[in-house]
Amino acid sequence: MKARQPNPGEPEPKAPERPLIARYADYRAFLRDLIVFLKATRRGFSYRSFALKAGFSSPSFLKLVADGQRNLSAESIDRVALGLGLDRREADAFEALVELGQAESDERREKAYARIAKLGARDPVVKLESEQFELYSKWYPFVLRELAALPDFSEDVVAIAQRLRFIVRPDDITRALERLVAVGLLVRDANGKLAPAEKNLTSGPEVRTLAVRSFHRQMLDIAKTALDSVAPAERNITGVTVALTKAQYTRVVELASQFRRDVLAIADGADGGEPRDIHQLTMALVPLTREPRS
Repeated sequence: MKARQPNPGEPEPKAPERPLIARYADYRAFLRDLIVFLKATRRGFSYRSFALKAGFSSPSFLKLVADGQRNLSAESIDRVALGLGLDRREADAFEALVELGQAESDERREKAYARIAKLGARDPVVKLESEQFELYSKWYPFVLRELAALPDFSEDVVAIAQRLRFIVRPDDITRALERLVAVGLLVRDANGKLAPAEKNLTSGPEVRTLAVRSFHRQMLDIAKTALDSVAPAERNITGVTVALTKAQYTRVVELASQFRRDVLAIADGADGGEPRDIHQLTMALVPLTREPRS
């Protein structure tokens, strides 16, 4: 069979680009894309040739890992990096990616993500996602975004720090404002005043979930602190302990979601003439028991 000849004037097929590991939050996704790239650009590359080079007895080892059917041990990470021909920087990033995906605690995952962000600091895409992660993982940046919507908002970071009920250093407020502007969540209006923009953050689901858990963890800590530091008349912390079936649990979750939407609607319709403070409403519905073992 004759090879297909390109038509005159037809653009040359675009050469595949090597995946940039620092742009990934899932090491299995990186493996899948790198395998496609290597098959297209490295003559003779196959799962079997990889296994021989990396020292794995199973020719399907790499495919099983990429498909999520096998995990990687600390020892096998180095062998995979060798078999794929990763350079030292890529190998370091790959080790951090595996830790991000397989670590059993958020503390270890956050350290792994910090390594990845540092290795890709010169990449504008990685830098932007790192800034988004920093915003998600702290409790106060979105408080600052809400403050910026108030008519009396000033960029005096010392005044902002004094206005916050819980301690945040002025330098941290400055960095948070800069990040909010960098990712487009704050913009300057015609008068040069900072104001919230209608934009949502987008980042990899694993990174976003990790940062959001950190955000909620800090908010729950603040709620605990508020029990003693905020006057009862100025805060409302209450709860109920009940037995629920699975169907009842689903119904309560639906009610909580609707309640959250109702609160947002109330906030959007607030009287603009009355001063407002920024509040955090945290709702937690968690199981306190488990089914007895049979």
